[in-house]
Amino acid sequence: MTSQSVRTTKSVYFPLNWRVWQLLGAVALNDRAYESHQFWFAVVLNLLATVVYPMTLLMAMFSFELPLDNLMNFNISITSVATVAKFLMYTRRMQKLNEFEQVLVELEKRVNHDIEAQHVMHKSMCKELSLITKMYIATFCCVAITTELPCLFIAERTLPFPTWFPLDWKSSLSNYVIALTYQFLSITTQILQNFVDDLFPPLTLCLVARNCELLINRIGLIGYDDQSDERTNEQLLFNCIRDQQQLYRLLDLAMDMISGPMLVQFIVIAIILGTAMCGLVFYVETQQDRFYYIFFIYGLFMQIFPICYYGTLVEDVFERLHYAVFNSNWVEQSIVYRRTAIIFAQRTQKFPKLLAGNVIPIALTTFLGNCKGAYSFFTLIADSRKAPQ
Repeated sequence: MTSQSVRTTKSVYFPLNWRVWQLLGAVALNDRAYESHQFWFAVVLNLLATVVYPMTLLMAMFSFELPLDNLMNFNISITSVATVAKFLMYTRRMQKLNEFEQVLVELEKRVNHDIEAQHVMHKSMCKELSLITKMYIATFCCVAITTELPCLFIAERTLPFPTWFPLDWKSSLSNYVIALTYQFLSITTQILQNFVDDLFPPLTLCLVARNCELLINRIGLIGYDDQSDERTNEQLLFNCIRDQQQLYRLLDLAMDMISGPMLVQFIVIAIILGTAMCGLVFYVETQQDRFYYIFFIYGLFMQIFPICYYGTLVEDVFERLHYAVFNSNWVEQSIVYRRTAIIFAQRTQKFPKLLAGNVIPIALTTFLGNCKGAYSFFTLIADSRKAPQ
C-alpha cells in the first residue's frame, strides 16, 4: 500500500456518502491497495463509466440530425465531464473526511444536553441533516427514473442518451442489449457520483454553521450561573476559545474538500442550465422528454442552491460569533475574563470568506449570478435559432 488507508470503519456523520463512495470505488482507489480485489473492481468500473463513457458522448457531439439530440448530447457531455472531475477530486481527498469527523467528534463532546437550548439546537441540526439527505435522494431518484426508463417504453430501439457506440445496435438485438446495458451502467454510476458529490458540500457547511451556533450559545451562557465562580467562568471561556480554534479547523477542512469541486460546478452550471432550458422550451415534443428536462433542471438547481445558501449562512454565523462573548455576563466577571473576552473578540474580527477554488464566492449571490448566466446562454441559443440559414 503506497498511502495511508482512509478508514476501516463506517462514517459516523456521512454514512450514506461513505457507502456510495465505497460502492463507486472512491475509497478503494484512494487506499491504493493493489492486492485487493476491491481496488481492481474500482479500476474497471471507473474506466468504463468514468473515463470511456464521457469520451463516447464527446465523440458524437453535434453529429445528429435533430437539434434536440445535439442539445441533449452537448448538455450531458459537459455534465459528464464535470461529474468525472468532481468525483476524482473527492477521491483524492478521502483522508480529509477522516480528519473532518475527528474534529466533529471533539466539538460533539462539548454539547451539554443537560441545557435545554443546547439539546434542542443539536437535535434540530440532526433533523436538518436528515432532511437535506432525503431531499437529494428524492431529487436524484426522479432524475434516474426519467432518464433511464422512458427508452424502454418506446416502440423503436433507442438509447437513454444520444451517443457514439462502436457496435451497430439499431440492426442487431444483441448489440442493442449490450449498448443499453452499458449506458444503464454508466448513467447509474454517474448519477450516483453526482448524488454523493452534490450532497456532501451542503452537509459539511450545515455542520460547520450549526456547530458555530452551538458555540455562540455556550459563550452566551457564561456568567449567568449563580453556582459558578469567577475562576470557573474563566475556564469556561478558555474552553470556548479552544472550541473556536476547532471550529476554524473544521471550516478549513471543509473548504479543502469542497473548494475544487464547487469551482467546477459553478463554471459549468450556467451553460448546462441554459442549454436544458432551451431544449425544454423550443425542442421538446414528447411528454417523456418534458418530464426528463423538468427534473433535470430541478436537479441542476439542487446542485448549487443548497450549498450557496449554507455558504451564506456560515458567513452570517461567523459574524455573529464575533459578538457572542458580549452576550455573556462579562461586565461582572474578573479582569482576566474581560481581557480574554477582548482577545476573543479580536481573534474573530476576520470573517471567513468561502471561495470555490479561491475565485468564486460560495454564496447566494453566486446562485443568482448563475441564474443570470443561464438566462444569457438561453437567449444566445434562442437568437441563433432566428438567424438566417
